[in-house]
Amino acid sequence: MKTIEQNNEYVIEIENLNKSFKDKKALNNLSFKVKKGELFGFLGVNGAGKTTTLNIILDLVKKDSGLLKIYGADIDQIKDINLIKRKIGIVFQESILDDKLSVYDNLLTRAALYHRYFSDSKPEALVKSVVDDFKLQDILNQSYASLSGGQRRRVDIARALIHKPEILFLDEPTTGLDPSARKLVWETLHKIQKERKLTILLTTHYMEEANNCNYVIIIDKGNKLVQGTPSELKTKYSFGKIYWFKSKTQENSLFLEQERINYCYEDNCYTLKFTNYETAINFALKHSRILGDFELVKGTMDDVFLNVTELKRNVEVSK
Repeated sequence: MKTIEQNNEYVIEIENLNKSFKDKKALNNLSFKVKKGELFGFLGVNGAGKTTTLNIILDLVKKDSGLLKIYGADIDQIKDINLIKRKIGIVFQESILDDKLSVYDNLLTRAALYHRYFSDSKPEALVKSVVDDFKLQDILNQSYASLSGGQRRRVDIARALIHKPEILFLDEPTTGLDPSARKLVWETLHKIQKERKLTILLTTHYMEEANNCNYVIIIDKGNKLVQGTPSELKTKYSFGKIYWFKSKTQENSLFLEQERINYCYEDNCYTLKFTNYETAINFALKHSRILGDFELVKGTMDDVFLNVTELKRNVEVSK
């Protein structure tokens, strides 16, 4: 059996992962790596293959082929998979807590399952740790069913962290929460991640959450479309704009038309629109003397997601 290498740079390594359910291909030669301590965004529309990938990592679904390593150890060579599972916490889209039990009893029940792995911690101490982290003191005696959506999510994440995992899977953790509740959840997660050097693998539909990731992969129908840092992806795949602070004159407008630039003019400013930020940069560098006073604006992760998935659809239609 290969030993688990705690000092390995990557906590998760996937190479050419394949999985089919009958005639449906769920994953097609999917490859990516997750570095220790990073917030990794795993994006895709419903049915893209995100949940299947998570289930394979958690040994809930068997892969057809491909390589999966956790801390450098081939998952197929690990005899006691619980060695890996104890290092992982997961927040599912649907809660697994008991509606009828109080918050405290829900957490204590989970802590009792894990405290034997902590020689210096009783179940009550493990509960106190996450209660303090997530500021749950005021709702400890309330039933889980009585909580608001934001409170439930904080308790769900506290439950996933009660055994002090090194890797946390967040499967759409803030779906349905209002902006203030999402903000509170992420403030706490960022604090804990920094303190514990926690690795987080996130699936989300909120592109502002993806924008805060260290690294992002977008998949569709089990295929990897793009990967990179949010900044890299926005540079290459998001819309680019240039605000050109010039008076509207026939000469200026003619220049843009000759360059075949899509533009509009309002509030004493030309807005030049480009298919991606990279093209906008190149145009600005080429014509910097003519432009003079201008501002480059990079698009959003929403642009990236829409552009790369639409590009994939167009390729499929053209075949």
